[in-house]
Amino acid sequence: MSTYAHQLLESLQFSKSRILSTLPCLSLLSFDEGDAVLDKGCSVQFWSCVISGYVAASVPLDTGKRLPVHLYGPNEWFGEQPLMMKQPSDFEYTCMTGVEVIVMSKQCFDSAMCQEPKFGRFLCGLVAWRAQQQAEKLVWMRLGSSPLRVVMGLAQFAELATQSAKPPLIAQIAQTVDIPIAQQQIADYCGVSRTLFSENIQHLAESGWLKLRYGGIELQRVETWRRFARQMRQRSCMVSRPTVADLLRDLASAHAELGPYRFPNLINNRRVAMPLAGAFEQLSAA
Repeated sequence: MSTYAHQLLESLQFSKSRILSTLPCLSLLSFDEGDAVLDKGCSVQFWSCVISGYVAASVPLDTGKRLPVHLYGPNEWFGEQPLMMKQPSDFEYTCMTGVEVIVMSKQCFDSAMCQEPKFGRFLCGLVAWRAQQQAEKLVWMRLGSSPLRVVMGLAQFAELATQSAKPPLIAQIAQTVDIPIAQQQIADYCGVSRTLFSENIQHLAESGWLKLRYGGIELQRVETWRRFARQMRQRSCMVSRPTVADLLRDLASAHAELGPYRFPNLINNRRVAMPLAGAFEQLSAA
């Protein structure tokens, strides 16, 4: 794990001396689907990075269910807000799949935040990006049509996979992103019923924007999904009630804007959401 962990800390803009002092403070933990990595209201004692799988920041409901409000995929850190604010966690961080995480102790996090200016700037950018995503989701959950909720929810999975691809191990972006999560869970994240979710993704599948499989979804032409999300973000006014046909036209338009070199960073069409357990072994052996 040491080689991979070294690269992970480099991506945080840590200095060389900080990397060496922090490596002994890291631990590797495993969780099963449905496990809570952090409970709502708990005192947070570590900063966590997803190595494989997906974690959702959720709000527990009185019905016994959880409302997912944000997602974290491979190479995404989570739990920085309660650490920075020195407050208990506002969310329950729950595993949507089997998950492996690297955790950094609170003491190491606090020390780096105070003494590493580049890391401080990295944290500012990270917090700002997540605030933007959460604000966008709040808007389309509040005002958007069910097709918009589904398509924007899936676009966030595409952005999640590519934005988090920082260490050299997965620095290249593939054409597809595998989402190994049950459709009911993805529907919950998008804020629609399972029936409406199925209805909308059938149209997307028929148009080639995703593939359906047992226990998950595979997004196709990921760079187009990312371009589509940027276009939606840059519009002067939000179209809140688009139909599926409208969104399919928008996806086609985003795809056309990419031009003939749509996927400049392909490595043998490898998926971004690749299992990383084997990658650990390869890096350790290197």
